[in-house]
Amino acid sequence: MTAETAGKFGSEGANAPAGMTMPAILAQLRSHYRSGSDDLATEFFGPCLNHAHIYRRAAGYFSSTALLTWMEALPRLVHGEDLTVRLIAAPELSTQDKAVLGELAAEEKRAEYRRLLVERILDEVVALAENPTDGGVRARVFAWLVANGRLDIRFAFPRHVGAPGIFHEKMGVFDFGDEARVAFTGSANETLGGHRLNYESIDVYRSWVAGDAERVGTKVAQFDEAWANEAEGLDVERPSAETVAKLRSRAPGKLPRRRGPQAADEREDTRWRHQEEAVEAFLAKRSGVLEMATGTGKTRTTLKILQRLIGSGELKGAVIATDGTDLLDQWAAELDGWALAAKRSWLVYRQYERHREMGEFALSPEDGILVISRAQLPKAVRRMPRRSMRDMIVVHDEVHGLGVPSLVGSLGGRHRHFGWRLGLSATPERSYDEEGNRFILDEIGRTVYRFPLEAAIARGVLSEFDYVPLPYELTDGDRRRISAVYARRAARKREGDPMSNEEFWNELAKVYKTAEMKPEVFGEYLKGHAALLRDCIIFVETKEYGNGLLEDLHEHTTRYRTYYAEDDRDHLEQFARREIDCLITCHRISQGIDLRSLRTVVLFASARSKLETIQRIGRCLRVDPDAPGKRALVVDFVRSGALSAGPDEIPSADEERCDWLRSLSKVRRTNDD
Repeated sequence: MTAETAGKFGSEGANAPAGMTMPAILAQLRSHYRSGSDDLATEFFGPCLNHAHIYRRAAGYFSSTALLTWMEALPRLVHGEDLTVRLIAAPELSTQDKAVLGELAAEEKRAEYRRLLVERILDEVVALAENPTDGGVRARVFAWLVANGRLDIRFAFPRHVGAPGIFHEKMGVFDFGDEARVAFTGSANETLGGHRLNYESIDVYRSWVAGDAERVGTKVAQFDEAWANEAEGLDVERPSAETVAKLRSRAPGKLPRRRGPQAADEREDTRWRHQEEAVEAFLAKRSGVLEMATGTGKTRTTLKILQRLIGSGELKGAVIATDGTDLLDQWAAELDGWALAAKRSWLVYRQYERHREMGEFALSPEDGILVISRAQLPKAVRRMPRRSMRDMIVVHDEVHGLGVPSLVGSLGGRHRHFGWRLGLSATPERSYDEEGNRFILDEIGRTVYRFPLEAAIARGVLSEFDYVPLPYELTDGDRRRISAVYARRAARKREGDPMSNEEFWNELAKVYKTAEMKPEVFGEYLKGHAALLRDCIIFVETKEYGNGLLEDLHEHTTRYRTYYAEDDRDHLEQFARREIDCLITCHRISQGIDLRSLRTVVLFASARSKLETIQRIGRCLRVDPDAPGKRALVVDFVRSGALSAGPDEIPSADEERCDWLRSLSKVRRTNDD
């Protein structure tokens, strides 16, 4: 740093005189930061990243969650401003990897294995970046930064002793204008935990402070030596050109700019005005259910509610609860994208399947959003301080799932501690379950806004569709199964353990859903309509029943997969990428998954209540921006005759559903946008 620059900054940054060229916030940097009394992310890393030109970083570990704490720097990294990051990180090696590196005697063999490890790490990022529903958002940001030269990452392998551990040097240097630099050393990794969650401390050296310049120069020299792979006892590997090319091919063309709660193009498109209406209706009540048809933007509406409450300074944290890994992954990915583009640095925590971040959220819920499986919500609520919950919102997606008996017992009265309570569903009523419905009403509130399928189709928010009901007859085998259901009901009544109406109807419904003639009827229909298998999901009741369809499908296409509980998740991802045409499934993607290219659903299995049917046909009614003229197709199976194996105590569910879907298929878009 020149003498003139040093004079501008003075002997201590906090006392820098007027006229200095660095931003004032950097002049306030202190010589030491420690978790508990300081927020490393917002008080040190954020301001430095926001004003630096180069960030040199040697970190024990790096994870993509660090991107969430680079909030202020991301717009500069993404949109062409002068900031690059040079990162040396330690790869997380398995026990086997460490053993192999230790056993390889020849240096050229060890070097080859290190290169393979680096390629494997970044190949995993490439694979994750293709994932449409998981943490692929952060992976795509990472891939974009590397592919576009904004993030240059290299991996360090120590070899200073016979059996080295990990590369654990933790230091960094920020280069600013006027040759000013800030160096730091300490315990923080380049991870979410290192910036915000763990208990960490760092020592800071500022080049404009007397006595610090030599230390800053030493750290710069040490980093540059390692970066050039010239440090004694350390091997530093850089990704190959082929791996960077893979990242470039998978990286998105652009990343989202910061945006408010609604972009200008959406404000001009009045088809989506129902979202603003729903926001206003909820905020006026602070609690209640938004009953909005599948595909009309319940997630986007929720983000707008969050944005409004954050903008008014009222909201400190949020909990999003729902069921099913696919839907939870989708929420987490949507929130990751929103958090990366938001003005304030919000962190997204996960508590479901393999994710275990509830404890971290409970300790520090401010500016945090917990995405959690509904079954684990009671445990989370017990761990959160009551005083924190007053400034938080709880959101139940597919809110009808809240009314299950186990949650009625464990969550009763708990929601009243939240400042805001929001339920989302296309059909919030639970069939045959008055107790569950009362519980949802008590905990969340009444429906405060409705936007049904008919209105959504008429406004052009959802696509029009054709309805094809295929008639089928009950076979003798079906009638025997129905007679068996009646016999079981009679036996249970005699034994003093009568079947509930719900249990009885469910058993009858299962016979109709697995009727023996349906596959034959469908096979005949496919002979003249095989094209419907393109962008198609077939809903069946059981895996066994679905497997019985595969032979007929194979006559028309080989581009199909099953998607049951034990199937590889990649089947859904292949379908989303349109690498396969058709999925055969039970219930796993009935709710919440956004597959806009889907054109056809085939309903081998449909429940008597509208809930399941609405959610299943909603999968194909979403408007596809890449196909403006999209018209969906719903293929259904309708029993021709009335029930004949016993007294017909209930109307034909097939006939009711057919009348409703036929009527819905006649709705046309109006000119009133």
